[in-house]
Amino acid sequence: MTSFKELKQRLFHPYYIIHFIYGSCYVVIRLIQLWKTQSINLQETEAKAFLLLTFLIIWKCIISISAEELSSVIILYTKFFTLCSLFWRIGFWTSFFYIVGWIVFSTLFPQPWYRGPSEVADLTESSFRENVLLKKSNTSKITEINPDDDTKYWIVMLYANWSVACLNFEAVFAKLSLEYKDVPHLKFAKVDIDVYSDLAEEFGVSKDPASFDLPTLILFHQGKEIRRLPELTVTKEGETASRTDTAKNTITRLGWSKKPATIVQSFYLEEIKHEKKHQ
Repeated sequence: MTSFKELKQRLFHPYYIIHFIYGSCYVVIRLIQLWKTQSINLQETEAKAFLLLTFLIIWKCIISISAEELSSVIILYTKFFTLCSLFWRIGFWTSFFYIVGWIVFSTLFPQPWYRGPSEVADLTESSFRENVLLKKSNTSKITEINPDDDTKYWIVMLYANWSVACLNFEAVFAKLSLEYKDVPHLKFAKVDIDVYSDLAEEFGVSKDPASFDLPTLILFHQGKEIRRLPELTVTKEGETASRTDTAKNTITRLGWSKKPATIVQSFYLEEIKHEKKHQ
């Protein structure tokens, strides 16, 4: 269970505070007006919008993988609801200026990356090749990893700074790294493929936002890839993927569950955790 102190550390940031106020102020004011008049004087469209907003927030509370994702999505929903309500009840220009404010705040206060505890190593391309792929490098490595450790397994997250999916997933990845930090032969790391684009090409990860490849998790054992999420779905060389196969691939990449239990099960982390005891 995440402590209040940790949540405060992760969410007490200008992005969450300012954007939440900007998104929810109209909703709060409108509800106060209705409470003071003690009458449900809502237009049919506005009433349906309130119900939809409530349903979406409840649904997101159930399926969100992290506090960061839940907070950012609630902010987005309330902003969009406010924008539509201003357009319906007041007019175009009010909603237009609301959009301008939305853009300004998003530019000045972008969503931050995970700010809580973590055991995830941030690797460069050279340190990734030397520590994970076990390839010797003549260049000096910039990493705090002990070269004399007995690490056999690495779980590496390939991410990009612009990806909201990566941003929201990092909290889950950090939690897993803390959960398995006492396993000496398993380590967690991340590599920015926007900076080290050669790695993206080498491991078949597209940086196109429409590809749904990010984030990609890869499990390495003794320098060899043995499993990844989402699964790599490719056709044989020279073949053209059918529309059905393309649709299946898209669903596979878009729909994989990013919950910790899925990663633990798919990467056999419990088996890896106890592996050394039986050697």
